[in-house]
Amino acid sequence: MPIRPHPIIYSCTSCGWSKTVAAKSDAFMPGEFFDACPICGHAPLETRPATITQETLITLAQQIKNRWF
Repeated sequence: MPIRPHPIIYSCTSCGWSKTVAAKSDAFMPGEFFDACPICGHAPLETRPATITQETLITLAQQIKNRWF
């Protein structure tokens, strides 16, 4: 049974790019995992788990998207 991982925030210390990724399952799809910055190519990226507040907002946004779009 797949277990959804907690959302992860990727950020680049070189150019300031950041992205919060909330994977839908334990199998990462393209665009859900980053080794290097897609803007400037800097590696490695800084990663940290999303806070409880951020995780709640991500979940609400996904639910709204699923119901309306």
